[in-house]
Amino acid sequence: MTVTRLELLEFSAFQRAEIDCSPGINVIIGTNATGKSHAMKALYATLKVFETKEENLSIASRLAAKLANVFMPEDRAAGRIVRRKSGQRQANVRIEGSAGRIAFSLDSEPTEQPVKVEENTWKGESAAIYLPTREVLAMYEGFIAAYQDRELSFDETYFDACMALNRSALRGPRSEEAQRLTEPLERALGGKVKLQGNRFYVVDQDGEMEAHLVAEGLRKIASLAHLVNNGSLTKDGLLFWDEPEANLNPKLVKLVVELLIELGKHGVQIFLTTHDYLLSHQLSLLAEYTQHPDVPIKFFSFHREDGHGPVSVSSGATLAELRENPILEEFNRHYDFERKLFDESTESSS
Repeated sequence: MTVTRLELLEFSAFQRAEIDCSPGINVIIGTNATGKSHAMKALYATLKVFETKEENLSIASRLAAKLANVFMPEDRAAGRIVRRKSGQRQANVRIEGSAGRIAFSLDSEPTEQPVKVEENTWKGESAAIYLPTREVLAMYEGFIAAYQDRELSFDETYFDACMALNRSALRGPRSEEAQRLTEPLERALGGKVKLQGNRFYVVDQDGEMEAHLVAEGLRKIASLAHLVNNGSLTKDGLLFWDEPEANLNPKLVKLVVELLIELGKHGVQIFLTTHDYLLSHQLSLLAEYTQHPDVPIKFFSFHREDGHGPVSVSSGATLAELRENPILEEFNRHYDFERKLFDESTESSS
């Protein structure tokens, strides 16, 4: 199952955004506060609703609850996700894909039912995984029970990620395929990932290391390995990954890119946000030189025209095709700064 189009109207930071998605890898760049994570969360929260069937609740009620838990607005009021401006307002979200269409509106005013479903032909489960910026392997121990029993300051993507990690490892032919995918990750880790009781360990020839004692960047790699091995990242599924590069050593970026390509080859549709030059440009080079034509890659730039207005979205097959590229612009400024210092030092020594 793939998402082909996302439309956002008066939603969060967006006045109007129309995003035609790649069935392979979708790379979203932009400065802070341009709605990158919010666009992914809008997709994720909507599709996650269709993973389970709750006969006693309507799709509209489940959507309102999931949006409130994923975005965590004040008082869990889903209407506060509507773009802020004076007067009564309404946001609209529309998603199209291989499984059908879902369109709904969201009222800014507090009502008993803030979500109204206007169209729903969506069929099938989405098998969506959302990895937040902060890794979850170290917080896994006790987190599920604590989240269910208490009011924690974590949005529901953390709970969902822990629930995905909680699944047992695959067996049979699927486990052999998963093992082929995770071998490079386990080499980087120096061992295998094991869930024992309520705690994760990395196991190597010298013994077991508690996950929270492993470097944070390696814990991200360990989480991916376990999600592949337990079937959470599966064919026809979706992976939403918020800033994979956060706390990741640059040497591991190439490994992450290789894994994303392999997941794409196995039918996983990927959405990721990034501020990282290496990650974005390695994917752009692969897209430009078609080393992996079976995994199409598309790039999106989220930007505000005047720095404060609504967010606009531009797209391209490579980073070079984007009208706005804040990552490259900052690197150019860094080069100019370096050149300026070099010139000044040369003049002073002559």
